Amino acid sequence: MNHEFREATWKAQFRPTEASFDLEEKVKAKLGFGTRYEPARLMIGRSMCEPTAPAPVPNSTRYSKPIPGEHLFGDKIDLWLAALILDGSLAQSASVDDLRALVEAHWARGASLLVDEMDHVKGDDVRLAMRLSELLPDGGASLSGGSLSAGGSGVAEEIRLRVGAVSKLFDSGSDVNFLLNGPATSPHIALMGGSGKGKTTTGIQIAHQIIESSGVPFLFIDNKGEFVEDGKLVGALASFGSRVGALEVGTDVIPLDFLPKPDVGEVSLKIAAGRLRDAIVLACPNAGPAQKSLLQDSIAAVSARAGNRDLGTIRQNYEQAIQAAGKQFDSVVSRLKELTELRCFSPSLTPTEFFGQSWVISLKLLPEELKKLVTLMLLESLCSYTLAQKDSAVNAGVRTLRHVLIVDEARKVLKEAKNMALIDLITKSRSKGSSVMLLSQDPSDFEGQDYDFMTQIGVVVAFACHQSRSGLKALEGVFGRKLQSNEFSDTWLEQGVAFCKLPGRLPERIRCWEPQL
Repeated sequence: MNHEFREATWKAQFRPTEASFDLEEKVKAKLGFGTRYEPARLMIGRSMCEPTAPAPVPNSTRYSKPIPGEHLFGDKIDLWLAALILDGSLAQSASVDDLRALVEAHWARGASLLVDEMDHVKGDDVRLAMRLSELLPDGGASLSGGSLSAGGSGVAEEIRLRVGAVSKLFDSGSDVNFLLNGPATSPHIALMGGSGKGKTTTGIQIAHQIIESSGVPFLFIDNKGEFVEDGKLVGALASFGSRVGALEVGTDVIPLDFLPKPDVGEVSLKIAAGRLRDAIVLACPNAGPAQKSLLQDSIAAVSARAGNRDLGTIRQNYEQAIQAAGKQFDSVVSRLKELTELRCFSPSLTPTEFFGQSWVISLKLLPEELKKLVTLMLLESLCSYTLAQKDSAVNAGVRTLRHVLIVDEARKVLKEAKNMALIDLITKSRSKGSSVMLLSQDPSDFEGQDYDFMTQIGVVVAFACHQSRSGLKALEGVFGRKLQSNEFSDTWLEQGVAFCKLPGRLPERIRCWEPQL
């Protein structure tokens, strides 16, 4: 690269439009940036993701305070110049004024695109960060710290499943099955039913079929603690044997490093810290803006350096920060104290290593709020890991499956309307080869969500359960019609019979298992 051109760029002044300048402060607040050049780089980079060249800034445009090239491009000026020269097809004879015009055009267009992105996510800073991250090449930098990889290789074959051990139409007795990973089919499953109605048994039977057919790893979050005892799998999961890791949190530690590596880049680090912060504060309802900001800073500080990368260090940093700010210990400290005293997590495995294996994680020894927090943190790490991968292969319309998530007693997280990790896993992970199975009590568990992700569920299996009008309304998108409460009653759904919506079929009653005489 021409040394004189580089030096001239370093010393040059680059101007944002007034509209771009006004947006900088909003973006700084939303994404936790500390300087002007960070949102400026984001706007320029966002525009460069577009396949077409930006329109020149009109001569009548009013500009605001400029940023020197040394600050705008920093120590990565060589990379920026290479990208801009290629993007703008600048000739060898191009001047710094030509480069400035290109940068300012990208800057202006990027600001406009960023406004559109913020409108799309309705001002949610975490969803905005994830959306922007996905626009980067290969889905963006890995937020989880694991390298981008294919995950579980899976098998690009049809995965055809039965609904339980019997799987026959209630009215005719005909066998019935469904294709999990077919064209335009969501691979996500919701099972619901009152206590003792058989939803967990049926869910385990379906999960067994998926895992045995595909050979992919899975994560089973066992809130009730039915399937792990003395470090071994028991009950319906015992047949997996040593192929699956069995953990009882409170006795065993989850060996997952959910922090990003120090070298992932400043933006990726801040995004990951923000999402982990939000997962933690969902279990700390009294945490205010100041506490949230200090917690994010503490997480980012621990992530950015080598050494101890555990919750104990994050807790220590946070306690020091709130003491320096003259604040009292709060619910955030309490939650971090519970997590660290029980040693829920240990940073032994990267997300790639951890989610590349199969696990059943029992939470029965934890108090309710801590169960929720551990679940939220696992979902957050899995979401970041999954969405950072390239799309899974498609063969003749059949998508390769890579991973299965099963959450029992899912109402504990379904009730969190701002749980973006679960929403993103449901709405965005299909292309990554992920399948999600949620086991819950009744339709009312799905009401009150900020995003109606039930429309993204491919299969619903509902045994007799409680109904509410708002709960039934939450299911009407996936069932494709208005639902009546009697369709979920004990008289309509006798033991072993579920009201089901399968891909490509109308809602129907299916016998999933035979009651014991």
